Amino acid sequence: MEWSKIKNIVLLMLLAVNLFLLVLVADQERRSAVYQEEARTGAVEILEAANIHIALEDLPPESALHTMAVERDRATEDNMAQVLLGESVKSGNLGPVTYTGDYGEGQFLSDGKFSFTFTEEVLTAGESTPEEHGQQLMEKAGYGCRVLESREQEDGTVLVTVQQLWDGSPVFNSTTDLTYENGCLRSIRGQRLMGIPEPEAGTEPLDVATILLRFLSGVQDGGYVCSEIVGMTAGYEVTLSSTGSANLEPVWLITTNTVPFYVDGTDGTVRQAE
Repeated sequence: MEWSKIKNIVLLMLLAVNLFLLVLVADQERRSAVYQEEARTGAVEILEAANIHIALEDLPPESALHTMAVERDRATEDNMAQVLLGESVKSGNLGPVTYTGDYGEGQFLSDGKFSFTFTEEVLTAGESTPEEHGQQLMEKAGYGCRVLESREQEDGTVLVTVQQLWDGSPVFNSTTDLTYENGCLRSIRGQRLMGIPEPEAGTEPLDVATILLRFLSGVQDGGYVCSEIVGMTAGYEVTLSSTGSANLEPVWLITTNTVPFYVDGTDGTVRQAE
């Protein structure tokens, strides 16, 4: 048999194998989607039987958030200080690090806490609202965030609270307060990711159906009362280790008609949100 014919036969065999594998993968994905939909439907029915309502169509997509490791990154601190203070002088290395600049002072701690105070009326909201100005300024300084609330204090200052985002997902326990006086930013105080998160091998996240069942179990065991789930948001929480590093742990915020709850995204532990 000529070599060209043998070559064509081999190519046809490889094509047939690839086609078979594609069909097999597509069938597995279809079966997985069907199983997932059945699990979601079953979880909603179990909740309804326990007098807790949530519509099947209101369930969020599955979360792909995994545990992330975070090590302190001094370069991100330098960048934030430069954006907020202008030219500045750095002091300290281990533990607290202080920056003194043209516009005031800033400090970073090893656990991710940070603060800035401003002496000059240079960071002004101008035509923007304090909420708009604060969010834009923090994002420019490398702190992606969303505005949680804004309220006027008894002394006339405006306190804007923002929550940090990582890749668009909220970091629930990483928030920062910005204080404005007569349209000028006077101080910043809060919590931030101390570095750039890196993926870490760990447990696969629980699916939405399992999260709902763990939520129901936690509510019943804890003696809580609610009759409706009004929202589910996938995000992270920062947990600190004794070595000074940190982890971003996946967690779900489940909002009900009474109180909100956190459900751990990997082990399903339930607790009331603060």
